Amino acid sequence: MSENFNGSADSEAKRRADRIKAIKASLSQNSMPAEERVPEILNAVPERKKTPDVTAPETKAPEMSVDELIKAPQPDKARSSIDDDIAALIAKCSAGGSGKVSSGSSTAESILLELDNKTSGSTSVKPREVISHAAEPREVVSHAAEPREVVSHAAEPREVVSHAAEPREVISHAAEPREVISHAAEPREVVSHAAEPREVVSHAAEPREVVSHAAEPREVISHAADGSGTKVFDRIPESAAKTGAPEMSADGKSAKKKKKKRTFKQFMLGFLPQRGDSIPERIRKIVFLGAIVVIIVCGYIVADYYIDLWRSKRENDKNMNDYWSDMNEPTEPRPTQGPDERKVYTLLNGAKALLEQNSEVVGVIRIDGTKVDNPVLQADDNEKYINQKLSGRESRAGELFLDYRNHFDEVDEEGHLACENSDNLVIYGHDMNDDEMFGCLKYYVRNYDYYGEHPVIELNSNYEQYKYKIFSFFILDVDDDTETKFDCWNKLNFDSEAEYYDFVNEAKRRTLRTNKVDVKYGDPLLTLSTCNGLFGDRGRLIILARRVRDGEDPLEGTQENELNPNPKYPSLYYDIRSYEKYDPDAPFEPYGPGTPEPETEADTETETAGE
Repeated sequence: MSENFNGSADSEAKRRADRIKAIKASLSQNSMPAEERVPEILNAVPERKKTPDVTAPETKAPEMSVDELIKAPQPDKARSSIDDDIAALIAKCSAGGSGKVSSGSSTAESILLELDNKTSGSTSVKPREVISHAAEPREVVSHAAEPREVVSHAAEPREVVSHAAEPREVISHAAEPREVISHAAEPREVVSHAAEPREVVSHAAEPREVVSHAAEPREVISHAADGSGTKVFDRIPESAAKTGAPEMSADGKSAKKKKKKRTFKQFMLGFLPQRGDSIPERIRKIVFLGAIVVIIVCGYIVADYYIDLWRSKRENDKNMNDYWSDMNEPTEPRPTQGPDERKVYTLLNGAKALLEQNSEVVGVIRIDGTKVDNPVLQADDNEKYINQKLSGRESRAGELFLDYRNHFDEVDEEGHLACENSDNLVIYGHDMNDDEMFGCLKYYVRNYDYYGEHPVIELNSNYEQYKYKIFSFFILDVDDDTETKFDCWNKLNFDSEAEYYDFVNEAKRRTLRTNKVDVKYGDPLLTLSTCNGLFGDRGRLIILARRVRDGEDPLEGTQENELNPNPKYPSLYYDIRSYEKYDPDAPFEPYGPGTPEPETEADTETETAGE
């Protein structure tokens, strides 16, 4: 394209040089002063029509607005040289204007017109139509001359009025056609008011290609000369946003397109793998959905656990409140012996309501100052009430239940005992995290003063009320098969006094805190069994108590307690803690015959009186 332009510039310079020669010849032949000939000279020089080079190949140029193209300075050596020659000629004529110009001045005009006709006939062409084919998003190619630089030598300020030169039509074929139509009222004229009117002709150095990429067809209609301003009608659909093309508003400024709000359904579907998603994106969504499922399941399990505990506690509180309220009501005198001098058992007021709900209720247990305050049930096995409430509802907390092999105040229709009570009553219960059931028994191990504050257990059958005082508590391994095995829950009755003392003395060796509670053969025993985490699922916490004798102080011997320096643990404990050993030869004071009984106040007074 540069070669075509150079050729056009050379022909234009040659044509202008011929004009200058003709003007000089005309001036030399006329006697009119040069000052008076200036308007004629200017009028004699016809306007050069811009004839863009149709054969020039299309080249891409930086995308610029029309205003930027007009304002950009463009050097034009050919134009500057011609303007300088004309100005020099006028100055020369003005300096030596003694001659007169006659009617023969028309000769110069005819010569100039003839030159213009020759040059314009060889160079001018009709307004062109530029067609550009683009495979990519719409490319608009517009060939326009660079903004013209007006060079004016004048002593006075001048007024420049600019009009569009020629109507032009630019048609671009892209993905869809776009038509750019520019209408101008008349050719552009540059008039300078100075000391003398003169014409300044500027030549564009080089046509400028303006390349514009758009995603959709755009129609631009510009009205310049009639004063109606510039109106731009822009239509860029949603697809333009994907290609990065800016959206133009009516005032020519880029406008941000409002994002379409997604519905809740679309938002939720965005979490699911879609057909167009990449493999990493699909993996990310699947992992995310899996995490959501895990969180929901875990949340449900935790919530269900604590809701179940709350319901269990509410049911138990209601039952026990009703029980103790009925127990406080006055009762009618009950016969204690029948005609055969056997004891007669009468149902307690509080037991009636519990038996109405469940006939397997055998009593109530309570430890004052703790959360142990529950009904005790007994089934045909030791499995039923592990996960079942008194009402029959399934629950993780279950109920406290008596070993199915025990006998505890079983009364016949006549009110007499149907069979003797077991020597050792064993009650089972869960170690709940909220301290319900037997959950608070762990504090006998953890807190050194807990035993001294809660040494007495109240156990009521459906017919009688009993109290037991704790004399030993320790931890066992249910799977222990070594020499440290002690399955106290399986020893419900004793065949001899020796067997009885062997049992209670083994419990005393294992107790975590020693005390002064005495145990004698024939004292009914009570064993409480619950889980303990020392050995995982194998650990059991055992609380052993004996019944308080008639007229005995329930707290006697319990307040003088201290930490056992040599407790006997299961073998698993010493396997874990190899640095600890049980010393069987350490001092030990057993229960049984030959064991000095603790002194009572009556014995002390007798000794004092004797002295």
